[in-house]
Amino acid sequence: MRGAIEAAWRQDTVDVLGVRVSRADAPALTRLMAAAIQAGERLTVTFANPDYVLKAAKDPELRDMINGFDLVLADGWGVVMASRIFGRPVPQRMANDDLTDELFGVPTDERWGVHLFGNAPGVADAAADNLRRWYPGLRITGTQHGHWAGPDGRIPADVAEQLVKEINAARPDILHVGLGTPLQQRFVTEYRDRLEVPVIFTCGAYFEHLAERRSYYPRWVLKLRVGFLYRLAREPRRLWRRYTIELGTYVWRVLAYRIRNGRQR
Repeated sequence: MRGAIEAAWRQDTVDVLGVRVSRADAPALTRLMAAAIQAGERLTVTFANPDYVLKAAKDPELRDMINGFDLVLADGWGVVMASRIFGRPVPQRMANDDLTDELFGVPTDERWGVHLFGNAPGVADAAADNLRRWYPGLRITGTQHGHWAGPDGRIPADVAEQLVKEINAARPDILHVGLGTPLQQRFVTEYRDRLEVPVIFTCGAYFEHLAERRSYYPRWVLKLRVGFLYRLAREPRRLWRRYTIELGTYVWRVLAYRIRNGRQR
């Protein structure tokens, strides 16, 4: 399975400021998930948005961790736009919020077990309650909050070992890890060979969205592609810098990268 992934999807990418973003679409993702689960092999999936791309450009360790995943999906129109500017467009935006049916509807039909690990205490539980209501019959093997990091920003080794044991004991087919970047990428990178789970996703604050409602972004926001403005309006104090100064920096760097390197082939 890993050979098939590396031969096809790991090569079909677009370089977005050093991050290799996969050009897979939702049906391809579903096929890869099914193949990994049926074969008992490993598929790791993370996401790239403008904020993550800028962080990776400044932090080679984070860049290498992100690029070490089997798939890096385009989270946000800023990455979709960059792929078009670079001449290798991704088929669609592939954020967690865009893939809820693939991440939970398909597992309901296939009877795959899903495990929710991350976000503040109680959030994964609330998300699980909603998911069971939206997808009757969905098998959720367990939930666990993600507030385990010590003063150094890392999960202590003994705590991580216990978390891995609990996840393995639940025997999920799909694990969602919502610890924020770079902690979630580091956790998956360090423990993926110990996690007995075929498919592993990172998901940031996705459980917070699921705990609130089925479609986090209103349709008009998605139609106009202004999700960043919607989030900024909801959390201005926390996100103002990301969606003003840093987003402007991202756009400038994308254009400079295109001028310097030309179209990708």
